[in-house]
Order: sequence, then C-alpha cells, then structure tokens
Amino acid sequence: MRLSISSTLCILLLAACAGSSSKSGLTKETLPLPVGNQLPTPPFTGEAYLSGLIQLDTVFNFPASNTISFGPGAHSAWHRHGDMVVIGLAGEGLYQADGEPAQLIRPGDVVEIPAGVRHFHGAAPGKWFQQIVIYDAGWTSETVVREDNTLSDEYYSSLKAQPLSDGKPHKDGLIFAPGDEFLSLPTFNGPIRLSDVLKDGNVAGCPGLHYVVFEPGVYNAWHTHAGGQVLICTDGIGYHQIEGQPVEVMHPGDVAKCPPGVRHWHGAAPGSRFAHLAANTNPDRPGVEWFDLLPKEDYDQLPKE
Repeated sequence: MRLSISSTLCILLLAACAGSSSKSGLTKETLPLPVGNQLPTPPFTGEAYLSGLIQLDTVFNFPASNTISFGPGAHSAWHRHGDMVVIGLAGEGLYQADGEPAQLIRPGDVVEIPAGVRHFHGAAPGKWFQQIVIYDAGWTSETVVREDNTLSDEYYSSLKAQPLSDGKPHKDGLIFAPGDEFLSLPTFNGPIRLSDVLKDGNVAGCPGLHYVVFEPGVYNAWHTHAGGQVLICTDGIGYHQIEGQPVEVMHPGDVAKCPPGVRHWHGAAPGSRFAHLAANTNPDRPGVEWFDLLPKEDYDQLPKE
C-alpha cells in the first residue's frame, strides 16, 4: 500500500470509535471546540471529526491547521505525513511512533512529528479526545512506501502509554494552563494572564502560540503587527475588530486574522472570560505598534451575549 499523504489526506489523521460519552464525563457535545464533519472509515476505525481552522496563504504564511475530535478508544491506521505538531485540547489521547513507546496526550501537551515518521494516534480507551494539528500541507513522499498499515483494535487497546507531562492543572476551567501571575500592562484596560503553548522553532514551522486570558470586560488598545496576527479562540466569548470593519464576536473555534500593518483590537465580552491562542505571523517581520484604547462608551455598545 502506498501512503503518501497529500494536503487533503494529511488532515485525515485520526480515527474514532463508538460511544457518545467517556468515563471522564467528557462527551462529543461538551468538547471545547466544534467537532465539524465526520471523517470516512477506513483508513480510520470508527467515528472521527474534522473542523478546519486555518488554510495556508501568502499573506500570513501560517501552516495549515485543523481541529480533530475522536470518540472513545478511536485510532488511526499507521501512516506517514509531512512535518506536524499535535496540541492536546481535551480528554486523553494516544500517540505512538513506530518502534517507540506509546505516549498519553493530555490538554496542553505538544507532540512534534517529523516528516515521514510512521505512527498512529487516537483517543485513549474510554475517553473522548480533541486536538489541534498544524502541518505541512504540501509534503509528498519522495519514495513509494509499500507496507501493511493495519492497526488492530487488540493492539491499540493493549498499549500501556506513558504520560507526556505531569498533567499540570488548568485553572478556572480553561483549556490550557494560564500564566501564574496577572499582568497589568498600559496597553490593556485590565489584567491578563499570558503563557506559551507552542514555542518557535517547532517542526511545523509555526510561529510561537501564546495563550492570552482576558478577564470579563478586559481588552487591549488598537495596535498593529508588522507581520500580521492570527487568533484562535479557545475559551469564552470575545471581540475582535479590524479598523473600519464590523466587530467580530468570537466563540471557541473561531479564527480572526489581522493583516500586516493593519490596526485592530481584541478582548473579552463584558460577561465572559475570554482566551485565545495568538500567533504573530511572518516572524521575519517582528514589531508591534500601540495606539489608544477603544473608548469605554464604544465598548459598552458592542453586542452582548
């Protein structure tokens, strides 16, 4: 069998297995980000879902990204694809590279998969699992790989996975661990928390992903990024506005993009804590320029949810 995963097949990473609830209480309906459309089987076992996040373009140059959701015990076949980063969002998942020990993936865990590495992944037995994948959509294998990629349920269920991390607790019901300290900055009208989910220099060539948590009613000043910015809403309800355009109300799974050199602001809705992943795109063009805060009377007139 040839397994050279194109940009379309590359996103079909996963499989899912039966069941609408898990031992942990997480269900398909309570996964933090939308599940999207069901993926076909085979090459996956069971029920899996794909929701697109970001398409690679020449303005932001952010790698192709998707959300994948697995039912309890779901798994893919063995497969290969281009450089990829996997970020755990909810539940517990399993990952194994060929010849290496299996690993347990929890929220906030990051797995870096170099191009061409044979592996499989999915949900842990009895658990729902949701993850973000960021990958090289243009990769193709230079050689024809002919191998048996079958992965039996028996093998999958027999795995004894080692945790990738110590499961750092997440405060306030947030997806990722926020910064330990509240930061008061002159460019924000209230305190925020800041932490890093993904570092620069990862195999997928993705800019670093910063986790920014706004308390209700907190927002930042108008500003520009020399290389542009991409925001992925993970928690709560927030706002994003590009100068001269209507305000975008953001919910988990929504993506906002602000082009290079264009003024924008973003922050929490009045009645909701709000968190997003922020990437300063085109990192070869660093730099942020700050301006005035949006007047409070303008903020107070925004849509309430």
